[in-house]
Amino acid sequence: MRIKWLMAMMALSGMTAQAGQAAEAGTAGSLPGEVKLLIRDGHPIVDGVYVNGHGPYKFLLDTGADVDLIEANLAGAIGMRATFRTELASPAGVIVVPGANGIAVTLDPAKADGQKFLFLGLETLHHRWPDVHGVLGQGFLSRFDYMLDLRGRRLEFGKQDRDGTRARFTMVNGLPAVNTSLGDLVLDSGAERIILFAVKPDIGLGDQFELHTVASSQEIGMVPGKSLNIEGRKIWRGEAVALPRAAEPGIDGLMPLSLFKAIYVCNSEGYVVFE
Repeated sequence: MRIKWLMAMMALSGMTAQAGQAAEAGTAGSLPGEVKLLIRDGHPIVDGVYVNGHGPYKFLLDTGADVDLIEANLAGAIGMRATFRTELASPAGVIVVPGANGIAVTLDPAKADGQKFLFLGLETLHHRWPDVHGVLGQGFLSRFDYMLDLRGRRLEFGKQDRDGTRARFTMVNGLPAVNTSLGDLVLDSGAERIILFAVKPDIGLGDQFELHTVASSQEIGMVPGKSLNIEGRKIWRGEAVALPRAAEPGIDGLMPLSLFKAIYVCNSEGYVVFE
């Protein structure tokens, strides 16, 4: 098995979020069927994840990860034992990691059995948020229809009728990709900027970035004058991150969900609504 994309989190070279400095916000309370979100540096985090009945733990919600992740030390402490090893691929490298099948996950009111978890040190994650112990990716999220409201700081599970820009998505190597004016982009709540694959950076811009993933990191650059349109709606225009290497067939880049007020993902019918 080859796991493709996980946690495309970036910071300007020489500028790194320090533990405890990230702004955190949440709702005062949750309605039935609703989970409140903590928003740190634009990333959605949930507090209340139970793994095989153990918890509650804080996990990052990453729509751009195709499996679930848990901190290796925590996995051992709660009795999780590795049942396989697999390659974990990212834009910057490949590592071999252990994992386990048949894991039960609860994020009230959503419950999913038979989950597959990979065990990692998660140093990149802990450098920013030491109290976050894992990632819930498409292994969990793809089981449900859900609405992710970053501005309202809430996650709602269940079928809804939403107003907004509606677009079909396809699952490419376990990740939801939407056709846009910039190609087929993965919906990625873990990305901070639009990232385009197989695009040569404009060295005249001068800005240098580091792309941090669970596997490695690499320097990347920028390209100016890019426009993002979805179903005829102009979403964004500006500088995009350019990753010179091609990623994989069927994926042209990553699209951060922070560009939108909220998104509704209807996995049962294969479409997404952008608000």
